[in-house]
Amino acid sequence: MAKRRILITGANGFFGSRFVQRFADRFDILATDVDTLDINNEELVASAFASFKPDLVLHAAAVAATAFCNEHPELARKINVGGAVSLAKAAQKAGAGMVFISSEQVFNGNSEEGPYREEDQAKPDTVYGETKLEAEAELRNHLEKLWTLRFTWLFGLPERGTGMSPGVVWNVAQSLMAGKRLQERSNEFRGITYVHDLLDRFEAILECKPDLYHVGSRNDLSRYELAEICLRLMGLGERVEELLEMVEAPARRDIRLATDKLASLGVIFPPSHVGMEHCISDFRFTL
Repeated sequence: MAKRRILITGANGFFGSRFVQRFADRFDILATDVDTLDINNEELVASAFASFKPDLVLHAAAVAATAFCNEHPELARKINVGGAVSLAKAAQKAGAGMVFISSEQVFNGNSEEGPYREEDQAKPDTVYGETKLEAEAELRNHLEKLWTLRFTWLFGLPERGTGMSPGVVWNVAQSLMAGKRLQERSNEFRGITYVHDLLDRFEAILECKPDLYHVGSRNDLSRYELAEICLRLMGLGERVEELLEMVEAPARRDIRLATDKLASLGVIFPPSHVGMEHCISDFRFTL
């Protein structure tokens, strides 16, 4: 049986690089990033589709830094919306499906408490969140075979040949290495998902019908509580007060996602604190 052919963008990023490593033998993958494919150049995109003939496009590339997007809104929209539409047009023409990686941050401006369901109205208050929500809507106009996956905050630890990004566990580790006391918020709530818990379930997600899905672990704990659990899992429970300081954001923030829709289809994630256990156990990161 022929392998599924997947063209992935953002292949050098945190999620993309780990996806490529995990599924290099399972799928036939064309890994692209900004240095190998300009997603805003429709001719180059069409050429990549013509030569590789993907069955599926996994669009993980984006300008994601919130401050940068707020300072450069036109560039953010060009890449996050325009680039996504360029890929969708090529996918539709080629008869390929598309997986679009969106974000919990489409709910950044919502005043009510989470967790949010797929049918809840999203009210982003950052350019990044706005561009993700705009892209979701635009892609629905161009493509029928579309999986839109709103990820919770992914985390993990450094691995050879992969990208890295901030996350609760890595933030704790960096503070320990720097000899600094970590400050974490007691009034910010969001799901955090161990990236390998996600990769373990990714093929099952692709078996679900194309639709909008909230993806990742459920969590009822604050960022401070998660950091405290992380320290205890690392064997530093007796030093929590020394290593961790509780702070509050100016306003409560709650962008947790309800993942019941995927769960009803059999794709079930462990809670966030269990995901941290998996991560620290996998890397044997105890002190």
